[in-house]
Amino acid sequence: MNIQQINSELSITDFLASQGIQPAHRKGSDWWYISPVRAAERTPSFKVNTRLNRWYDHGVGEGGKVFDLALRLHRTATIREVIQLLSAQALPSAATSVKVIQPSKSTVPRESTIVAQGRSPGIEVLEKRPLEDASPLACYLQQRNIPLKTAKPYCQEVRFRIGTRQHEAVGFANRSGGYELRNSWFKGSAAPKDITFVNNGAKRVCLLEGFMDFLSLLELRPQLALRSNFLVLNSLALLSKSLDVLGRHREVLLFLDHDQAGRKVAERLLRSDLRCADASSFYQGSKDVNEFHVARKRQAKQLRVGLGYR
Repeated sequence: MNIQQINSELSITDFLASQGIQPAHRKGSDWWYISPVRAAERTPSFKVNTRLNRWYDHGVGEGGKVFDLALRLHRTATIREVIQLLSAQALPSAATSVKVIQPSKSTVPRESTIVAQGRSPGIEVLEKRPLEDASPLACYLQQRNIPLKTAKPYCQEVRFRIGTRQHEAVGFANRSGGYELRNSWFKGSAAPKDITFVNNGAKRVCLLEGFMDFLSLLELRPQLALRSNFLVLNSLALLSKSLDVLGRHREVLLFLDHDQAGRKVAERLLRSDLRCADASSFYQGSKDVNEFHVARKRQAKQLRVGLGYR
């Protein structure tokens, strides 16, 4: 599929659902969301008009079609990778019966059946199993400078389906039974979307945006794992869900992204009643912890080559 076909055939609301993002409320053809492309907000200001299949973010005065939105949600992906992602979600116009996993009140998944009228039903998790050595997903983690031994306690290999196509990704579970899913070309979420809290019984908590940053921090600062809990937002839009957990700790260390959205959240937390400290200075000059971690490995490799080592 090309970009024009994607924009005409893929519903923005279905694309958002496939990323684990649901509307806060609906009014006719206008569906309102907490903005998925900015820092967390209390009042939904991101509107999708389902009749026009267009989105508009009132907070920044920007809008567009589904492909424009996908580029903003997957900022590290190439245009080709975004086309692959969206093409996998576009379905024929015929109604299709599919199974989706929905959490029960006890967070134990149960199956229910829905009918998708010519739209992507989102992500269906088919199977979960331990990560395997020398697998494509292990190679992907290695590209992000994450050893398998570091990832295994927190991640799984998740096989999932978007429409009729099956894929595999590194899965990072949240507290509600959903998953953050990553591979070399895909970045998405299996609903329900929620935060992830790693409780080591500590009085200090480290706050991060994504699980690649969390795993990178374990590599860079292994002593933290022995004396800290960790809270991974999985999206800045979920900050409000984290405040109760953060408030139960004596100290909150911030390891947020060095972009506009991350800085705004950090400033908000530093002004709050929480006992927060910005701990991001060591990766100054990099967007996030993982980018710094990967760059450091690259520099070390270049140094070894320069000294004549392999």
